[in-house]
Amino acid sequence: MTRPLLVVDDDTDLREALEEALRDAGYAVLGAGNGREALEVLARARPLPGLVLLDMMMPVLDGVGFAREMRAVPEWKDIPVVVFSASASNAAVALEVGACAYLRKPADVEVLMETVGQHVLRE
Repeated sequence: MTRPLLVVDDDTDLREALEEALRDAGYAVLGAGNGREALEVLARARPLPGLVLLDMMMPVLDGVGFAREMRAVPEWKDIPVVVFSASASNAAVALEVGACAYLRKPADVEVLMETVGQHVLRE
């Protein structure tokens, strides 16, 4: 059994479409519209998410800020992060924040599912 996934993206339509596709694939999904909301979701989520699908460019707290704050909390630091971004320059940023994978928007649904399946933490 896999833990829930956390999708963090300020584009509501895209986030909801990703959440729906992941639910259709059998995953439980949590959502957040920016890094600050995502930290709040992590603080109350039980079980903790098995993977974070993270946009980089968001208001309030961007993906880099979120990843740094997440990694500073011992119980969250090992949650895998997949960076999902429209900017090709964020591939290098993905490495900087310790992401296990980088996907460029718009990503093929099959590639997204394969990437999630490879990296999600299971119970």
